[in-house]
Amino acid sequence: MALPIHIALVCDGVQIPLPEINKVAAALSKQVDRDFAPLWRTDATVNAFASLEDVPVDYWPIIVMRQVQDAAGYHEDKNGQPFSVVEYEKTDWSLTASHECLEMLADPFGRRLRAGNLPDAAVTLGLAPARVKYLVEVCDPSEASQFSYQINGIKVSDFYTPDFFDPVQAPGVRYSYTGAITSPRTVLDGGYISWEDPTTKEWWQLRMFPDEFSTKSPHVLNLTKQTVFEQLRKSTNLRSAVDRVTRKPETQSNAAPSAAMRSPAHVSKDMFQQEQETQAQGLREHIKRLMKAAKAANK
Repeated sequence: MALPIHIALVCDGVQIPLPEINKVAAALSKQVDRDFAPLWRTDATVNAFASLEDVPVDYWPIIVMRQVQDAAGYHEDKNGQPFSVVEYEKTDWSLTASHECLEMLADPFGRRLRAGNLPDAAVTLGLAPARVKYLVEVCDPSEASQFSYQINGIKVSDFYTPDFFDPVQAPGVRYSYTGAITSPRTVLDGGYISWEDPTTKEWWQLRMFPDEFSTKSPHVLNLTKQTVFEQLRKSTNLRSAVDRVTRKPETQSNAAPSAAMRSPAHVSKDMFQQEQETQAQGLREHIKRLMKAAKAANK
């Protein structure tokens, strides 16, 4: 049996009530155990901590902070152990924390590559068909808020499955957990995917959002020639370098919900809160009855 991975969710320099952190950690724990682990064969726990000082030394922390500038995303400490930095937003920070958690589990050290055919969208944009090596970043192609789903009323990220890299589409195959991705190597609005051309050794990216390089969506970007990616990767891993040169679009909180989000299974956070409050009250009342009965029995 492989050693389990322990993830710590903790805030630093930002005042987030511990009950809120606990709720997000519980949602991530359920996502990892119920949704992610059976598909990606991982064994991990997710726990909340009140401060960085409380985090055990063998846990991989996801640190929620304010104004992280270019420090957001995946990193390694001086011993090469992974950690992630999440910028706090009042609405969607749980979505980003979920994203970082799942990608840390799928590729703990930021270097995992998988061969596959070039995305059809990149071919349509003018690149020659080829076999390339993809960086495994399980949430990037469907990372936008509109493709998320909820666990216990907490928003979490969609993620692709190992079948995402299949050469052709097949009926009945699940390419992402929510079903938002319907064919292999497809990138949805607001997402991206990164790969190396094994012949030229150049790194490329397909982006489904406009940026400082192009007003078009989609467009392809040569990371090697058009960014500081190669300079960054000399001192860090591939995923960290990709995170640093990828300016992601603003969180699409106002986008229309996906089909998965419209389904009856995805109810509001208020409904979950009401259920939990009712359960809590029922437990308190039950305990009072037990205590009353015990007191009466001892008379």
